Amino acid sequence: MSCGALILCLLHGVDARAQAANAPSANTASAAGEIRLIPQPKQLTPTGETFRLTRDVRLALADARSADDRFAVEDFAADVRETAGGLALSVGRPRARRTILVGAIQLPAVAAALKRANMNAPPDLNEEGYVLSISAGEVVVAGKTAAGTFYGLQTLKQLVRGDAADAFLPGVRIVDYPAMRWRGMSDDISRGPVPTVEYVKRQLRTLAAFKMNMHSFYMEHTFASKSHPLVAPEGGSLTPAEIKELVVYARRYHVELVPEQQTFGHLHKALKLETYNELAEVPYGDMLSPQQEGSYKLVADWYRELAELFPGKFFHIGADETFELGEGQSRDEVRARGAGTVYFEHLRRVREILQPHKRRLMFWGDIALTHPELIGSIPKDLIVMNWAYGARDDFTARLKPFKDAGLEQFVCPGVSNWNQIFPNLDTATRNITNFVRDGQKAGALGMLNTSWDDDGETLFEMTWYGVVLGAAASWQEGQLNLVEFERSFDWAFFRRDGDAALVRALRVLGGTNALLGTNTGNTLFWQEPFTNAFQERVRGLSEKTRQLRLAVEGAEETLAREGAEARRNRRMIASARFAAQRFGHMGRRMQVVEQFSRDYWQAYLNLGDRRQVNRLRRYHGAIYNSLREMAEELAALKASYREQWLAENRPYWLESVLARYDVAIAAWLTRSKALEEALREYAESSTLPNPEEVGLGSRPQPSP
Repeated sequence: MSCGALILCLLHGVDARAQAANAPSANTASAAGEIRLIPQPKQLTPTGETFRLTRDVRLALADARSADDRFAVEDFAADVRETAGGLALSVGRPRARRTILVGAIQLPAVAAALKRANMNAPPDLNEEGYVLSISAGEVVVAGKTAAGTFYGLQTLKQLVRGDAADAFLPGVRIVDYPAMRWRGMSDDISRGPVPTVEYVKRQLRTLAAFKMNMHSFYMEHTFASKSHPLVAPEGGSLTPAEIKELVVYARRYHVELVPEQQTFGHLHKALKLETYNELAEVPYGDMLSPQQEGSYKLVADWYRELAELFPGKFFHIGADETFELGEGQSRDEVRARGAGTVYFEHLRRVREILQPHKRRLMFWGDIALTHPELIGSIPKDLIVMNWAYGARDDFTARLKPFKDAGLEQFVCPGVSNWNQIFPNLDTATRNITNFVRDGQKAGALGMLNTSWDDDGETLFEMTWYGVVLGAAASWQEGQLNLVEFERSFDWAFFRRDGDAALVRALRVLGGTNALLGTNTGNTLFWQEPFTNAFQERVRGLSEKTRQLRLAVEGAEETLAREGAEARRNRRMIASARFAAQRFGHMGRRMQVVEQFSRDYWQAYLNLGDRRQVNRLRRYHGAIYNSLREMAEELAALKASYREQWLAENRPYWLESVLARYDVAIAAWLTRSKALEEALREYAESSTLPNPEEVGLGSRPQPSP
């Protein structure tokens, strides 16, 4: 076994041992090992039968007039064509045998079919629940509502095995319904990437496939408001026409679209404009001032338009991280009444303004937690969006204040993608599974998982592991078993049979912080290498850097080889390979700079030994130039990044990220040129510039 492969196994094995205490019963584990589903159904009983998907099979609607059921059936048939070797299933009339019967539980044809299968829908089946029966002669997918029927068909998608003439469904009986009413995803579209309409549709389809029913657009300035047209950037915002199209699309997949337009902080992109600066708490700052009536007119205008576009049940008014409160226009008010009082008064004003739209208002709960004495005064119709992103074992203390106050809340974990080359999955797994588990115990309304783009260059395609993990944790009851989840992931997400090679590769990429012993995110990637700070940071990491490179090269090799077998969601494989390449380049850069520093110092301390000095030529020479090679690698990464970005996002903001590659490329080329000049000077004067002056750090310790 190669060292890289060994690291893959070791990392996965540590996680497996940590989850062993949560392993399911032998009966469930045996079924899950053969029948791999995400989320895991509440009740699953294998029957040992097989339903062959032969040419005479018909998809039959119990209610031919149901547009929802017809769409769900057609969606299922399209998925089967794509993932089962082009297998075509036609829609026909209900028949006694060789039929996949789809419809509401209460319909006579469905009730009769369930009776033939000796199945009954339990009385506690909730509105999104379904029952599924597969026998040798008949399949029944029946929901309590159209949403339940749709979710039953999503499970049926994952049950299809084999190709074309050899395709089949294993015999099972399933009763299933969600543990949490709302299972959502919030996507930051305000700090860099703004997805295309087509990519949002991909998000919606994929969320729905794993039984999520809410998607929220986090917006600071990216809603193209007609009443305030200067705020939204042209080409970098959601237009009313696009929103209308997406609302219709999401409804087909039983996904509620929720606008999250900030109403307090995080509004610098608007307030930097002279037209709106008078509304800022501090000049050109980040936060609306509660002292200005114009602040509330702006909020009212925005939400008047959003109410016409988003017909759902919720508005998310944001209101987190109001760090500037009391520093400017509201200073006297905050000193007299307290920051908490002024903050909650603002929430009440926004609530009053938006009451005519008859929506439940959501707000981020971080500021409320800093004023626990005032939590009891929050209007009970507001919903707390309780966010926390750390890798904790217990989140009870964070949930308790709102529960004790009688407030409804969502748990809001995160996929830990912000400022990262690839999401930190070590943090995300603990954060998501434990927070959602404790949210269920506290009676939370739902989960809103979060993806953030703090540094403006995050690609959503890399986040699907964490997104699907959140879907499973919020649908399943209690503690999600991570071993079972990962055992099923390759099949459920990629439609790849066999072992869990792809998910293991993803876990390696998501575990690089632990492997290197430092944050391997974008801050390190973009740090200027020719500084004392960088030199000191990378010294002593030689062996860890070597192990990092072996691990990510092994992961990329797995993604390249095994990813070719994936029949769904191949886009993520391409994005993950790009992340592996960035990690590899970062490790290579650390090695090159550290060795360059050692060689340069050796030459500098032995200026009379031309053999020592001549070793520096390999860093800029015509045959082997490792400094220029770093620039060439960055140029290749830049081209790949552009491709990855445009596969999901609009061109807006892209150039500002590509400029970072240009700056990094120029740094390596400039250093190569400077070295060439230094060696030319050495040939004439037998002197070299001081290593610290050229960014090669203090004198290295002798190698052991």
